[in-house]
Amino acid sequence: MDLFDEFVDAVLDLMRTARRTGGAAHTVRGDGVSVPQLVVLGAVDVAGGQGVTAVAERAGLAQPTVTRALAALERRSLVLRAPHASDGRTTSLALTPAGKAMLEETMRNVVARFGEVWESLAEDQREHAVRLIRSLSRVTAELT
Repeated sequence: MDLFDEFVDAVLDLMRTARRTGGAAHTVRGDGVSVPQLVVLGAVDVAGGQGVTAVAERAGLAQPTVTRALAALERRSLVLRAPHASDGRTTSLALTPAGKAMLEETMRNVVARFGEVWESLAEDQREHAVRLIRSLSRVTAELT
């Protein structure tokens, strides 16, 4: 197998892994929160006051996916829903203290793991790695 074939195989492997672990059945190690739920927690932290549609847009997920994630997060007392203060047609969302703590702890762990990879790269590889990952992300979005 030549280097280009290995590259294609590695990218397809990454896509399969992302697809396989992105569902509700797969949780971020140790937290019992799925990857979509973690993304939704982060989006609620930033855009929750603007309602479910804003959270879905911020998360880059379909609204039904966000609605399911929010229901699960609310059952775990990680997210609160309340009628929007000025627009009764929408719902305002907020993280509970437990939700905020879980988001912060999980992101700290994720960033630490990425930091390990970053530190393993030579200085001249880092810029290339960022460009490569952004390019792969764009191509993956186009293919799926």
